[in-house]
Amino acid sequence: MLALTSCVSQPATEQGRAAGGLYDLFMVLAAIIFTIVASLIGWSIVRYRRRPDDDSLPDQFHTNVKLEILWFAIPQLIVIGLFIASATVVADIDEEVAEPTVVVRVESFQWGWRFSYEGSDVVIESLPQDQAEIVLPTATAIAFELTSRDVIHSFYVPEFLIKRDVIPGHDNRLDVTIDEAGTYTGRCAEFCGLLHDRMDFSIRAVPASDYERWLAGAGT
Repeated sequence: MLALTSCVSQPATEQGRAAGGLYDLFMVLAAIIFTIVASLIGWSIVRYRRRPDDDSLPDQFHTNVKLEILWFAIPQLIVIGLFIASATVVADIDEEVAEPTVVVRVESFQWGWRFSYEGSDVVIESLPQDQAEIVLPTATAIAFELTSRDVIHSFYVPEFLIKRDVIPGHDNRLDVTIDEAGTYTGRCAEFCGLLHDRMDFSIRAVPASDYERWLAGAGT
């Protein structure tokens, strides 16, 4: 149980909660299927094992159409159900807010990040030797507009449970609403060269009023 619960970060955003729920659904179904299959295998080993005083074979049969239809239909229904659930969650996560409250233009490069806050003069650059912290409000629709200056990078905050590729010549976008105040580490999740492992930055999520004060002070 300790190993299972340590696999996924506690989601810090509304979108992350949706992704986390999908992971949980897959895990529960996998656990149920594993338990059923392992139990049937164990039961078959014990029930039909060879006994020293009995060399007879169990009853043999060639086909069982009902069973064959059943063990074909059940996996198909599970796959269809998981596909529908996945498509629904992905569509919800990819949905863009028409008018986000905060828009941050994120430009990646080897090997750092440049964050520009729309509607203000605030620009923060994070470098391998000087990893920066950006501030964002909680309970607020935030849009990250992502672009790359050179090669493919990937914008990733583990607690958001979502990644977005950052591709040169192509604008990408990630919308989130942060639920929990705190500090979260962001990083590049696409190998992009020598200092890829040092492309980290921090996001400090604070209440909206604290964010407004920070933004006003950072822009002066």
